[in-house]
Amino acid sequence: MTVPTRRFTRRRFLALGAGMAGGVILGGCNADEPPTPTATPTSVTSGIVRLRTRSAPPGMPPQTSAMSIGALRGTSETLAPAEEYLTYSRLVAVDPRTASVFGDLANTIEVIEPLTVRISLRPDVYFHPALDGGEARPVTAEAVALDFERRKSEGVFLFAEVVHQVEARGERDLVLRLRAPFGLLFEYLARPDASVRGMAQYSRVDAPVGSGPFVPALTEGRDRLFAANPLVQTALAPHLSQVLVRGAFSEGELDTLFARGEIHVRVHPDIASREAARLRSDRVEVSRPGRSLRGFALSLLSRGDEAAVQRSQLLQDRRVRQAVATALNHEAIRGIDGSVLSGPVGPAHAGDALAEEELLRHPVYQHSPAGARSLLEAAGAVGLSLRILHSDTTGMLTLAQMVGDQLHQGGIDARLQPVGAAEFQAALVSGDFESALVELDGLDTPDLGLRLHTSGGLDGHRSPWGYSNPVYDAAVNAALSEVDPLHRARRSREAQRILLDDIPALLPLSAPLQYASLAPGVGGYEFDGYEFNDAYLAPAWDGPVPVGPAGDE
Repeated sequence: MTVPTRRFTRRRFLALGAGMAGGVILGGCNADEPPTPTATPTSVTSGIVRLRTRSAPPGMPPQTSAMSIGALRGTSETLAPAEEYLTYSRLVAVDPRTASVFGDLANTIEVIEPLTVRISLRPDVYFHPALDGGEARPVTAEAVALDFERRKSEGVFLFAEVVHQVEARGERDLVLRLRAPFGLLFEYLARPDASVRGMAQYSRVDAPVGSGPFVPALTEGRDRLFAANPLVQTALAPHLSQVLVRGAFSEGELDTLFARGEIHVRVHPDIASREAARLRSDRVEVSRPGRSLRGFALSLLSRGDEAAVQRSQLLQDRRVRQAVATALNHEAIRGIDGSVLSGPVGPAHAGDALAEEELLRHPVYQHSPAGARSLLEAAGAVGLSLRILHSDTTGMLTLAQMVGDQLHQGGIDARLQPVGAAEFQAALVSGDFESALVELDGLDTPDLGLRLHTSGGLDGHRSPWGYSNPVYDAAVNAALSEVDPLHRARRSREAQRILLDDIPALLPLSAPLQYASLAPGVGGYEFDGYEFNDAYLAPAWDGPVPVGPAGDE
């Protein structure tokens, strides 16, 4: 079969989309274990997966601006994660705000049966030319299948454990056969390690060629310039003419670059970074819920002496757990640092999470010290005493003191037990606590918030708090069997309602915020889109630096 190609000289390739004239000068708890596919195929909803497309104004964007971002980079010439998003296309992207699937390389998707997904590729998509005078080879189903086989040999979880077989049918149709239904299939297809790569290599970057919105053009030291991909001749072509990625060895160096105005976007990893950005009075600060959860855990495990056994039996009473929940003042707790309300699935995964309005109406989130005392009396738990285990960090000490005071007002004798980080982690993992204030990080996928409350917990073996509800477990299994994120999200909310009505042993409190600073003139940058913003929305970014039109050949 003859494969059509398009030929470009390097100069012509860069001139079409780079616009190289001036403007930018080169110079808590381990919750990140990959989920395993569920083994219940009967609940999967088959049919067409609705693919959305980024909205764009008619006609080609002007490509008259540029922007600079930062990336941690050592001495390696390989692409940094931020650069992989610019360089490569993926089959799909998923917006966590709505659980919507967007087509990147994919044009249509159909779940034919529980374990079979057919994906048709967009026509006229080409890999970047690798060398001067190189060919821009088309992205075909065979090219995608070959690269996914390489991903499997590299040990990428999705292709080694979830996808059993990849078949290319003609130039455009791709069939994925799964080992079991997997509710995060599209989220994993949207990850960097599922980016589609060609067989050729770039000449100046140690990486296979991609087909993404930007092309590695020039490298100087740790800095790398990316030009707009001239092969995207549609309304969805990049708005930016170029993106300069400033390489840095440390987070502190990135803070300095932003303060000097040498990068235009700074995502802050901590409070110190956010404070450093305030040296720029013209910055625009944006925020989003972090992928973390603060919660109050009650141990239902029967361990220790007779008093401990009696206490765990009391906590197994739904009315006692309701009393604890009712004693907590969520508004005051969030006011400590401006955190946002969280359900079992946090607001960072808003598409799967329960809406804030629904949470606020639920009895778990109602504050009433008198109501708490009444519930304790009805359950025969007057005088309930709890030791609250928590880490001895400054922020957690403040939270623990507030929670302890609230429980006292609700008729519960709360005694604080601060310990070091290592001791706290060991006690939490072993279940050796009466109650605990926890902050769980790395909740990067929506399934983790569900799995935290299952009988098997995150590791699939046991819950650290000893909570078990077979009806909830079945609802979670049904949710995580759905391949289409919209169907999964609907079932996820149903499962969370079951959990909240039963009063969970891990009471969600809040999700801390994350912050970023933008230079004036940065547009189209949707920080609350997380990786969806970095990968799929990058062509819609507008930059603050004017750049002249691309030169003629």
